Amino acid sequence: MKIKFDRYPFSMILGWSSSRFDLFTQCRRHYFYNYYTKFAQGVSPKQMLRLKKLTSVPLEIGNVVHHVVEELLRRFQKSASPINEEKFIQFGLSLCDKYFDSKEFIEIYYGYTEQIDRNAAKERIVVSLKNFLRSPLFDWIFSTAITESNSWVIEPDGFGETRIGGLKAYCKMDFLFPVGDEVHILDWKSGKKQEDKHRAQLLGYALAASLNNPSIDRSKIIPRIIYMYPVLDELSFTISDSDLTSFTETVRVQTEQMYTYCTNIEQNIPKSFDQFEKTHYTALCSNCPFQEPCRQAG
Repeated sequence: MKIKFDRYPFSMILGWSSSRFDLFTQCRRHYFYNYYTKFAQGVSPKQMLRLKKLTSVPLEIGNVVHHVVEELLRRFQKSASPINEEKFIQFGLSLCDKYFDSKEFIEIYYGYTEQIDRNAAKERIVVSLKNFLRSPLFDWIFSTAITESNSWVIEPDGFGETRIGGLKAYCKMDFLFPVGDEVHILDWKSGKKQEDKHRAQLLGYALAASLNNPSIDRSKIIPRIIYMYPVLDELSFTISDSDLTSFTETVRVQTEQMYTYCTNIEQNIPKSFDQFEKTHYTALCSNCPFQEPCRQAG
């Protein structure tokens, strides 16, 4: 079974994504700084770009785990021979050093710590990878799904742009693959389970796969979140036509809410900065890369 995804010409209009709308609801000011960086006043473009590139320890742990699993799957597309667990663990550890050496961390920039505990990060990476490599899921991929590895879609290029109800949307999947008449979608997570948030992601993935491949029975599309730490766990559910119809309406409503913060929707030009209020839930602020300009703005 071949799975296809349409490509679209570039357009300025904003596109819905689960992560974009989450940020929009959490803190409008963070949303402004992240998606409308070039419109920020009082801070140089160079400094704003630096802040936007700030990362965090949990984020980089997730990036490393994603990268290793991606390489593992691509290796299976070339060879069905058993993998060397120790080799892949060592690859993950060396990748951790590469990532952590090349990134600037929120925790350091804002003085939460003087030094990143890289050993703790590596321990979490090792546990996550071992959980996956020793799981029934891994065995199933290696023994069953691998027979159609030439049809696997692994970390596709770009941002997963699609259309939902005629609206621009982004639904980038980690791993999509056929098994018989089924299409499985897996998304790797190294953080905690957030069922409501992640359910929206799964619905987006399933809908995108269905809309781009209308010949596939929707009931045969099986999306799952795979949690890698502290133990392997997953979130999955049966998706019905009514779920996807309802989600299409959700995307429309959420997109229109974000549109209300634009002065020009087609060109994605935002309203003035003072229209983007900051969150009152200050517990979120310690993870924000834009604390500096936010404090200066008052």
